[in-house]
Amino acid sequence: MTTLYSNLTAEDLTLGDVDALVGYLTARLEKAKKNASYRSDAYHALSTVQRLLNSQADDTRAVFAAAPVTEDLLDARLRQWNKLIRVILGWRREGDFSDRWNLIEYRDAAAAAEAAARRLSRL
Repeated sequence: MTTLYSNLTAEDLTLGDVDALVGYLTARLEKAKKNASYRSDAYHALSTVQRLLNSQADDTRAVFAAAPVTEDLLDARLRQWNKLIRVILGWRREGDFSDRWNLIEYRDAAAAAEAAARRLSRL
């Protein structure tokens, strides 16, 4: 069964992951904008997406740079990461798309283990 969810947790991801993901999409948007006629609908749409990406990236960077790392902060990282990932999922089949760039389900290994134990107890 194929899933969009990663085996990684919010605790596994870093600010470097955020920057790499944002850089990946920024490069694609810039390339597309170069091929769009200035002031065309396509150019404006791409510019809008780029502004939305930058806003989302700023919010995501903020929670990944925050400390100390608590369960609440890890929950916030999970939410922000997944918001950012939803912007880029269209590229997931590209050869240079990182296997780290997927939705995540759990804040940390303990939360993943608890969920696995609950699933097993229902069998």
